[in-house]
Amino acid sequence: MIRILLAFVMLHSASVAAREWIVSPSGDDSEGQGTLAKPYRTLTHVLETGNDIVHAGDTVTLRGPPGKNVYAECSARLLVKINLRSYPGERAHIQCDTSVEDSSVLRIDADASGSLVSNLELSGSQWYGVKMDTDWDRNTKPNGIGASHVTLENLEIHDTGHDGIKITPKSNHVTIRHSEIRNTGVAYSADTPADERNADGIDNVGGSNMLVEDNYIHDIASTGLYFKGGASDVVVQRNRIENVGSAGIRVGFDTSEEFFDTDANPKYYESIRGIVRNNVIRNARYAGIGIHASLDAIVVNNTIVNTASKGQAAIFFGISFQDDDPAAGRPPSVNPLIRNNLVIQNGGDCVEIRWSPKFAGLAALTGNPNTDWNGYYNSSGSCRFVDWRPSALVLLGGAPLARWQSHEETDSHSVEMPFAVDETGHLSAKSPAVGRGVNIKQVTDDIDGERRSVPYDIGADQFVEVGISAPAKARKY
Repeated sequence: MIRILLAFVMLHSASVAAREWIVSPSGDDSEGQGTLAKPYRTLTHVLETGNDIVHAGDTVTLRGPPGKNVYAECSARLLVKINLRSYPGERAHIQCDTSVEDSSVLRIDADASGSLVSNLELSGSQWYGVKMDTDWDRNTKPNGIGASHVTLENLEIHDTGHDGIKITPKSNHVTIRHSEIRNTGVAYSADTPADERNADGIDNVGGSNMLVEDNYIHDIASTGLYFKGGASDVVVQRNRIENVGSAGIRVGFDTSEEFFDTDANPKYYESIRGIVRNNVIRNARYAGIGIHASLDAIVVNNTIVNTASKGQAAIFFGISFQDDDPAAGRPPSVNPLIRNNLVIQNGGDCVEIRWSPKFAGLAALTGNPNTDWNGYYNSSGSCRFVDWRPSALVLLGGAPLARWQSHEETDSHSVEMPFAVDETGHLSAKSPAVGRGVNIKQVTDDIDGERRSVPYDIGADQFVEVGISAPAKARKY
């Protein structure tokens, strides 16, 4: 009897063991078996529930040999936890026509939490390259969740109708790494004004514990990336963000009232304990790094180059109006930590704190901006520091660093000098940024993953002499 029972258990275990399913442009959905010899033809066929092919824990591998790697599919939907990838040594391309209504290239359900999507090219769609779906609703499903613990890595996402990656409320613990996101906003006509386009690299509304690292995000219609709607404990590190129509990175932003979890966040903070470190941001029309209605934001060792050409500032404290909803909180930012940032401008302001007369007066920041040990330079003249709050009349319209230091009682160790970096944000041996920083416990490496040590440098790069050994670089771009 024991032998019979053991045999049954072993047989049952084998029947539910994780499988790998092969998909190929040369395959057949009707006659295929999901093997290398007889692959299926489309990803959608494999993922559809009614076909009962893929199960939780399975791997779906897309063949992607050069010249035969394109899958013309839209809104392929992960419904259970799987590993979706290209065949080793190849790179499959899922391409969705932008004319397909309400389409995304890839969607991930809450029930597919824990999935891994890797080594794929994703392009097109009316909306998003990847969308994390949610079943959370503050009124009907207060305990619902979104697609969580999902990893997106080694992806190339481009030419999307709107955002490259969209993260919805309660899609927590999403990791995005070693990927390139570019050319968002193709759904807009060429004559649509830049300020009217809404197509970010990464748009996170209410997804906490997001990790964004070692990515190259460029040629974006609006903001490179932001996290808002009460997103907490987000880390953004070692990314290059270039050529964006709005801001480089926004810590918080401006969210409609109904998307907040008011049990966890009754004051309507847009971001809580967000960390932005070791990033290079270049060529943003508005803020290099914007801080909006954020609690305990940490912005350290970033390099910000040629930003705020159309308004705001390289480091910008903004107001969240939250659709002017009477129920919303619209809090100012509280207790930021801003250290070791290197700001190199060509006309745009260096730091700004906004104020609005609406609702009897809204300030972007409570108290001191807590900026220090930063390096500032404006090749078009002196850096301008602006505080629009009524208590800072001497800074209305902009003032030099010395007046900012005196009035705000901040930036006492910061300097304004002719700083420069190369096109990738790296320092030269003779840069005045070398050795001018301070040790920050939240920063242990630099944009290349190289260990920081005394003397600490300002900006995303820790200069290393040629020929001196350093840890292997951790980033792809």
